[in-house]
Amino acid sequence: MATTDAQDAAARERIIKHMNADHRDSIRRCIEHALGVSCWQTGDARMTDISLDKMKFAFGDNKVAVPFDPPMKTFREARERLVQMDKDAVKALRRSDITVKIFIPPYAHLHHLFNFSLCLVTFACFSKPSNFTPGSFLYDLLLYRVPSFASFCLKIQPTLITIMLAIHIVEAAVMVKKMEKHSVVPLSGLWWSWVGSCFIEGFTAFNRLNGMVAQKKKEKEAKSH
Repeated sequence: MATTDAQDAAARERIIKHMNADHRDSIRRCIEHALGVSCWQTGDARMTDISLDKMKFAFGDNKVAVPFDPPMKTFREARERLVQMDKDAVKALRRSDITVKIFIPPYAHLHHLFNFSLCLVTFACFSKPSNFTPGSFLYDLLLYRVPSFASFCLKIQPTLITIMLAIHIVEAAVMVKKMEKHSVVPLSGLWWSWVGSCFIEGFTAFNRLNGMVAQKKKEKEAKSH
């Protein structure tokens, strides 16, 4: 009996350690699905205990339990049960089974870097109308040579910056939804990298993200065959 208890305790510790180290995305999805909790609340979620009939989790100031239905007979069932519960959560939450864990910067592709740089410079230059008038750094450095172009930029500045902001805010909002779909912790460094980059450059950020997800799917499918 003592040996069985020791084996169960060791199995429980292995499962908890493994889940917290390698499957925090699954933990968050399990909580969100079972308890109807928003992904914005589960960023620090972790498993604190597991028994044959339930799992215990903590996130923020919350401590919750999610039951196994039916209860497990032995801890050998844990892997299969946890995998199936995550599949159920992915389906119910309409998430992707691909979790995004890295950020691919614009400089990974030359044309993405060009687009990012062009958008960033345009945002900076058109951020205020005074940039196109005498006395500004931009005007005194370059635009004094082409005053007619400076006048044109001054004229279109309010319209251009408004259109750019509107388009890029919408694109950033779409990226926020994609971050949720791919189980990225809201407001984490990884989340800000993708959303912030998308706000500046727009569509090329989506191209990198979608390309990475497609590659991960191919790798996952290859492993399953």
